Amino acid sequence: MKNILLSLGLLFCTFRLVAQNTPNKPTTNNSTTNSSSSSSSVANTNNNPTVANTSPYLKQKKEEITIEGLLQLQIMDKPLGIVFNELKVRYFVSEKRAYRARGLVTLTNNNVTINGSGGKNANVIESKQSLNLGVGFEDHFKSKNHISPYWGAEVLFGLEGVTLDGTNTEDGLTFKPDYKVRSENTEFAIYIGGIAGLDYYLNTNFYIGTEIRYGYQSKNLGNVSKTVFDPLGNASSSGSSLGTNTKLEMSYTPGVRIGYKF
Repeated sequence: MKNILLSLGLLFCTFRLVAQNTPNKPTTNNSTTNSSSSSSSVANTNNNPTVANTSPYLKQKKEEITIEGLLQLQIMDKPLGIVFNELKVRYFVSEKRAYRARGLVTLTNNNVTINGSGGKNANVIESKQSLNLGVGFEDHFKSKNHISPYWGAEVLFGLEGVTLDGTNTEDGLTFKPDYKVRSENTEFAIYIGGIAGLDYYLNTNFYIGTEIRYGYQSKNLGNVSKTVFDPLGNASSSGSSLGTNTKLEMSYTPGVRIGYKF
């Protein structure tokens, strides 16, 4: 629900910004002039670059490169703050076609306290390290003013490692005094799907944007290895496979893309 609300808010703000900056169409002057005045007007028009230029707002060109990041605002269940952790690079082989590569690195730690007894509590620390790398292409539509909408496709590879360390617990969920537990797991995922988005150029170099994705994801949930230490320090190990999860879904990472064109 949080992602949906953030997505709607960002999309609303983006389109409001576009609407406010879209110029009105010029009105046509129907007044009648004599032949000499008409000739003079035509000559002035041809010599006036402002009037003669009807090309779209200057956006991407062939052989240009854009570099952008994803700016996120953490709210609700996370401390208020700004995160800038995704990087995307695009290379335009023409004014319409671009090839892209992006990467996302995430490091998180989650600390949980489980109420116990006898003046003791269970403490669990879950650490996640993830790496996502994607490649794809974009086809940009012709548009006037500052907007550059596009569609495309992407293949994304993801790798995530999860480590859990707990004290005064045997399974990381319930209190058990003087026990310790450690578990490790590595997940691998592949995503194939379509993308749609738009760039809004603030000037000829800087732009902001948003993007949604819809496609097929297959995730290998990995094999969990767990080691439990009893109060005497004896260790017992076990392992289990979590199987594979596949789904077809629409995804969106809440945030505003901020980029620069070289």
